[in-house]
Amino acid sequence: MSKTTVNTEDSRVNVLIRLVGILVFVLGAGMTYETYANSAGSALQPPLVPVLYLLSVMLLLAGLVAIIAKYKPSSTKS
Repeated sequence: MSKTTVNTEDSRVNVLIRLVGILVFVLGAGMTYETYANSAGSALQPPLVPVLYLLSVMLLLAGLVAIIAKYKPSSTKS
C-alpha cells in the first residue's frame, strides 16, 4: 500500500486559483448578460457592443482556464 502525502501549500494554491477562476468566469458571464440586456436599448453606443462582447468572452475563457488549471510548483521539496 502506498502512502501519499498532501502538501497543504499546494492544495491551498490550487483552491485559490480555482476560486479566482470562478470569480473571473462569473464576472465575464455577468458582463455578457449586461451587454445583451442593454444593447437593445439606447443605454450603450452601438460601436461599443462588439468590444464589450469581446472582453466578456476573454474573461470567460480566462476563468475557464483558471478553473481547470492545475498548479505545479517549479521545484519539489524532499
